[in-house]
Amino acid sequence: MDARWRPSIHMPLWASRITLEITGVRVERLLEISSADALAEGVNVHPDHHDKPASSVYSPVQAFRDLWEDINGAGAWTENPWVWVVEFRRA
Repeated sequence: MDARWRPSIHMPLWASRITLEITGVRVERLLEISSADALAEGVNVHPDHHDKPASSVYSPVQAFRDLWEDINGAGAWTENPWVWVVEFRRA
């Protein structure tokens, strides 16, 4: 049997475990994120898991802000950097 290793970039499409089709690419400021975009990023809105009063409204954007600052450090959200937005779907 002639089994040779081949880099994944050269594999046929049928051999991929997951195939993603890029449907859009754009650049925007971080603070322009919408609630729909924050939810698409996979954030969960659970105010009881954060230091928020139970009566406060905890939006998807607030949840994303908390995640961003957990990853990038305190104050990273207010820096409002330019970010790449890559949209895709499973092909």
